[in-house]
Amino acid sequence: MKKTILFALLLSLLPFSQMTAQKVENFGVFKHVGAGVSVGTEGIGINVASPVTNYLELSLGVNFMPGIKISGDVDIDVDRSAIPPQIELPSNIDEVKIKGNLSRTTWDFKASVYPFGIKNALFVTAGFSFGGKKIAKLKGHSDAIEQQPLLRDYITANLDKYDLHFNENGDINGDVRVNGFRPYLGLGYGRLVPKHRVGFRLELGCQFMGKMKIYQDGHKLDTNDADVKGDDDLSDFIDKFTVYPVLKFTLTGRIL
Repeated sequence: MKKTILFALLLSLLPFSQMTAQKVENFGVFKHVGAGVSVGTEGIGINVASPVTNYLELSLGVNFMPGIKISGDVDIDVDRSAIPPQIELPSNIDEVKIKGNLSRTTWDFKASVYPFGIKNALFVTAGFSFGGKKIAKLKGHSDAIEQQPLLRDYITANLDKYDLHFNENGDINGDVRVNGFRPYLGLGYGRLVPKHRVGFRLELGCQFMGKMKIYQDGHKLDTNDADVKGDDDLSDFIDKFTVYPVLKFTLTGRIL
């Protein structure tokens, strides 16, 4: 009697074991490769991915940020007491427009965990982005300093808490830098290696860049002693964005 019951239990478990094996075979361990094209706050991206198990997926991608520009009318700081009498101070020297160009290219590596396996495409992901430290180029120009180059020794532009210097042509050239290695956390829905030939993935996350720093002529600028902070849009961007928000939609396809 006991042997009959045991045999019946084994027969009842056989379809389940076959179904489990079929799932692993169809969506299994490094047996498939997917590729995707994405668009979002990181720019336009492409990626390749492969599942490690039904619960884990690894991916490598590259993102191209187009030339998005942000600008601000930055206040001018003039050392009036030090200007020689022979140098005439123009009346239109209160502000200068500085433009920031956010064009850049980054790579990312991510490990996505699917808590419900192949039953649901909900995921959490962790990884990192890496690439050049320069996140934006800065450019500005003052006609007054172009006309009187000696003024550049007594005038600076206050961007956030940094004093930017003009060259003899009245130009401001610099760049904004962040950490080259940027940890990443996110969540969303969808697989980079879909169960069918084509799928989608929606992702929301945060890229931890660190405090932005201003460089001119390859040298990091120190914050000003008076701790004077600019109140323009560009200054606010530099001061507040230590975490870069990521919203990404990806069209995915299984190629193997």
